This record gives sequence, structure tokens and C-alpha cells, in this order.
Amino acid sequence: MEYRTVVVGYDGSDDAERAVDAAADEVSEGGTVHVVTAFVPSPVGDVLLPTELVGAGPVAGDPHGVEAARQRVALKRLRRQGVACEGHLVPDGAAAAILDVARREHADLVVVGGRGRGGSRRFVRGSVAARVASHAPVSVLVVHEPRAEGD
Repeated sequence: MEYRTVVVGYDGSDDAERAVDAAADEVSEGGTVHVVTAFVPSPVGDVLLPTELVGAGPVAGDPHGVEAARQRVALKRLRRQGVACEGHLVPDGAAAAILDVARREHADLVVVGGRGRGGSRRFVRGSVAARVASHAPVSVLVVHEPRAEGD
């Protein structure tokens, strides 16, 4: 099957990193990967930048700078692999943001990680992967951490 438009959810977690790699593998030549990073709108204030994002770009005065900087890391990695890509910062919950971009961009495939940065919150609201898989207009690839031998 040919996937010209692939949407991938990205929050900087290990599974999201694997999802970006899988999206790069799945998109057909000449296709585009749309990297979706959701965020909760917040007032402008001091932003504590995670160590892995220092130097990734300016965030001063930008209340969503951490998410933007985190997303730029994924976009740069895709571009280094020769994959056409676009970033989407969406002020919504992760599942809703991914589904919205998938519909708007007429995605052929959606890729999500099996676990994100949500931690225990996902047990209260359900997993992003499950919500995306049950509501997506197209096929969904859920990427998990590889199992160790013997598991």
C-alpha cells in the first residue's frame, strides 16, 4: 500500500520517537509526514526548557515554546532522512489533535506511539493510541517499545 500522507503524533517520548521513525519508513517517496504536537494552552510565563531541548530554538515569551522546540527536533530528524514533513502545533488534547490533522490533511495512515508522556493520566482518560485507533478515518499503526528476548 502507498501512503502519501502520513500523520504522526509526537510528544518527545521514546514511543513517539519510534513512531516518527515508523512514519518515515511508511511514507511513500514524494509523500509527506505531518508531525502533530498537542498542547494545553497556558498563559505566558517562565518556561523551564528540558535539557534535551537546549539550543533547539527560541522559546522566550512563547508559552508553547517547549512543544515547538520539541517538535523541531523531530522535524529536523525527518528532513535529515530526506523525508518531506510539516509540523502542526495544536491547542487540544493529543487524540483530538491527531484526528483533526488526519482529517484536514486527508491522511492515508496515522502513526502513534503506544505510550506517551501522559503517565498515570492515561488510566483516567484512556490511552491516546486507543482513542485514535477507534476514531481514525484511516488505518492506524501503533508503535511499541521492542520486547526484550524472552518476553
